[in-house]
Amino acid sequence: MNRRMLLTAAGCGLAWGQQAPAKSGHASSDRVVERLKTRPSFQISVDVGTLDLGLAVANAGVLGGVDIIEMGTPLLKTQGVANVVPAFRKRFPGALLLADMKTMDGGGGEARSVFAGGGNILDFLAMAGVDTAKSICAVRDEFRRAGGELPRLVFADIMVPHQGPAKMAGEVALRMVEAGVDAVGIHLQSDARRVNPKLIGDDYLGDVARAVHEKIGKTVPVQVVGGLSIAQAKRLAKAGLRAFVISGNMGLPDSNARYNLPPAEIQRLISSFITEVSGG
Repeated sequence: MNRRMLLTAAGCGLAWGQQAPAKSGHASSDRVVERLKTRPSFQISVDVGTLDLGLAVANAGVLGGVDIIEMGTPLLKTQGVANVVPAFRKRFPGALLLADMKTMDGGGGEARSVFAGGGNILDFLAMAGVDTAKSICAVRDEFRRAGGELPRLVFADIMVPHQGPAKMAGEVALRMVEAGVDAVGIHLQSDARRVNPKLIGDDYLGDVARAVHEKIGKTVPVQVVGGLSIAQAKRLAKAGLRAFVISGNMGLPDSNARYNLPPAEIQRLISSFITEVSGG
């Protein structure tokens, strides 16, 4: 591929040594934020129920070219944060690891468990509010001050259609940025899109994501997740968005999870998604 990935196909060797403007004062974290804002990045959501399958799917994602491994909510809930995060750090020592905690309360404690286990990014629900956002960011800052080169970041997920329409989502995003988060995700809820498939066909997710990107995209990265198809992601890339999450549908225009496919097939689907959306 013609793009520089944040992690290598072997799952190690993050590009933390490159120069980038310091903003938070924690150089490795700032480099990741700048990278997510300016260059195409791809995350694989590992939304499975067992650690063994999770590691296999993550490995296929790494070989396919993803930048971020998401330890999905089902995996973290069924197998436990204290088991999953260290296991993923051991298996992928140089990877950017995101814990999709869907935190609604007690954010500081959940952030501490993720960062202590070797996670890089805590993803919480923006609907938890500003107080939870500040609590999580305070723990992030504590780990940054403790030193080390591990990036420590906080992402706020705006769940749509619950926090839509676009104007409402934009206002929520702005509050999250003011609270100190490093990135905002626009997340089309899986239950909602199963009940109402028109949400995908009408590109509701894309409309909200573009509006939020226009409002805050120059300040923080805006990530898009929620059963994205390759066609949707390509349209968003043309609109200037750079951060995409590959869900269980693996970029195909349906809501079918494909985590049980052979690893080589998962790798092929992910590689195809990345190549088409990044234009290379």
